[in-house]
Amino acid sequence: MPPGARLLDFSPVKPRRGRFRWWVLALSIMIQLPAIVVLSIHFHSLIPLILGAALTTAFFSGFRLMFNGSTIRKRFLFGALWPFFIWWASCLAFAAILPIAELLFAVLRQPFSPHLGAFAGVCLALGFLWTMRRPRVVHKEVRIDNLPAVFDGYRVAQISDVHCGAFASEAKVRRWAERLVRLKPDLVAVTGDLITSGDKYVDAVARALSVLKARDGVFASMGNHDYFTDGDKLVSALEGGGISVLRNRGVLIDRDESQLYIGGVDDTWSGRASVTDALRARPDGVVTLMLAHDPALFTELSAAGVELTLSGHTHGGQVAVPGLPKLNLARLITPFTHGLYRRGQSWLYVNRGAGTTGPPLRIGMRSELTLLTLRTRAA
Repeated sequence: MPPGARLLDFSPVKPRRGRFRWWVLALSIMIQLPAIVVLSIHFHSLIPLILGAALTTAFFSGFRLMFNGSTIRKRFLFGALWPFFIWWASCLAFAAILPIAELLFAVLRQPFSPHLGAFAGVCLALGFLWTMRRPRVVHKEVRIDNLPAVFDGYRVAQISDVHCGAFASEAKVRRWAERLVRLKPDLVAVTGDLITSGDKYVDAVARALSVLKARDGVFASMGNHDYFTDGDKLVSALEGGGISVLRNRGVLIDRDESQLYIGGVDDTWSGRASVTDALRARPDGVVTLMLAHDPALFTELSAAGVELTLSGHTHGGQVAVPGLPKLNLARLITPFTHGLYRRGQSWLYVNRGAGTTGPPLRIGMRSELTLLTLRTRAA
């Protein structure tokens, strides 16, 4: 081992289970209760209760498989799990909109009961939409101080948090990757959380992302979910598909006589992140693009003079108040929830992610693929 090198432990990190399953069960039931109670009373039928109980039972019969990252048969996936989450999302819409609907009909002096079926249909449509929308491509320009003129217009495509697993198949992830390739980027950044958990989807996500191509290469950083399996195995699979995984290290991109430093910081949750190591090979004065799954690293990276950091991890909260994206669940854990942030001369872009974790739905926070164009700004 070279002098000064540190030995890092890359053993798999197992997600905490404990009381987690009980919390999931309680949450899944609580969200359904308003719809079940109101529909059962108004229609004098136990069908909503029976439907909710059947779908919840089906969901929990496959919960262990999902949690461990095991492959789920398509019959069960499309016959039980997807219907459960569409039903659950519809119940969430029902619970959120019910007070507004009651107030609206009261103001209009219209009886609620005759219109309940239409209201339930709207909620069902919302539930379906929230679970099925595909990522949109977001275009952003970032003006960087002292960016060499040869890199003016440099195009960086970013994909993050695909969470390949039961709800993000290999074919789906490949379609996302192919959309990025069609943007003709100069470089592709893959910012972690490529699987949900377990080893069943390691080879699948590596095959799917192997279609990524760019003039200056495809680079990845590791996320916390990427250590819910054997991290070394995932890295080997990705690099076998042509992706350079940057674990606390960096490389130089040469254009004419100018350079751009591309670095990657490892996972924060398992204690592997080292900004110092990631910047060790950076020459003085070279503009730096850093891949760091967790945006919490931005404070340290900006203090180190990193001009642009690309992150993911938050999913933009995955749930936000429709029309008010700043009011999202990620606010509970970080001030850097999604989009562009600036501190001094440093920029941070937090990608909302292409996939989901937990329920495969997004409310008020659409998934994304990103194309960032670097622009020169004179000092």
